[in-house]
Amino acid sequence: MSSHLKRWLTALVAGPLLVFLIAKGEQTCFALIVGLTATVSLSEYYALVLSKETITIKATGLALGLALVASFYTDGMGMTLGVLALAFLGSAIICLARFGTQNSVPEILYKQVTGLIYIPFFLGHLILIRDWNQGVTWIFLLMTVIFAGDTTAFYVGRAFGRHKLSPSISPGKTVEGALGGLGANLFVGVIFKECCFPEYGWGCWIALILVMGVLGQTGDLVESMLKRSVGLKDSGRIMPGHGGILDRIDALLFATPGLYYLKTYTL
Repeated sequence: MSSHLKRWLTALVAGPLLVFLIAKGEQTCFALIVGLTATVSLSEYYALVLSKETITIKATGLALGLALVASFYTDGMGMTLGVLALAFLGSAIICLARFGTQNSVPEILYKQVTGLIYIPFFLGHLILIRDWNQGVTWIFLLMTVIFAGDTTAFYVGRAFGRHKLSPSISPGKTVEGALGGLGANLFVGVIFKECCFPEYGWGCWIALILVMGVLGQTGDLVESMLKRSVGLKDSGRIMPGHGGILDRIDALLFATPGLYYLKTYTL
């Protein structure tokens, strides 16, 4: 079976299940989904950038990541910043204790804390969005915009791509594909506005959708850069045809806080 067919079969199985859990599950169920996704993605990230480190370093990072997601659920942004600060302090203390025998620990600290911001902190904003008025609809908007853009960029780039977007990071991505993805972002955004959010002005709405699309493509490139730096194609194998969970949510990681802050402070 080709990887392309596996990709679609996985999406057809996992997609409806995810939609059902988001639509019918309560906030606690949604927070558990976010926590599980963040934990698996963070473990894949540590496997990429801290593959030679001990299980203690990785387990500490995973525990801190879960604490970050839990802080979004229990007290919103107020507690989260405190947990993030404590996570840095805790990681720093562990690295200080190891510095005498391993001089590379500053790099370990950097990669560990970066992972906490990159995955559980960014992804945790989904819990805040879910708590908005029409929160479930906003979640579906975000996911549909990002996944539609990602899929369209792939097919448009494959059919019409001529100019490389970032050949040193991801040779397969093209400018034409990126523009096609932004077009799909706008198409989905227009449908959601007409059906669910008629109260917002067109100018702000289009700007919001375009920023989400650009951030999504940036997140995709950042994860590609991480994989290329260690010579791997996928972050994992948990999703046939897609790779790892991190491969599937890379665009969502950047677009999620983008949506949260733009909607909170501009719309």
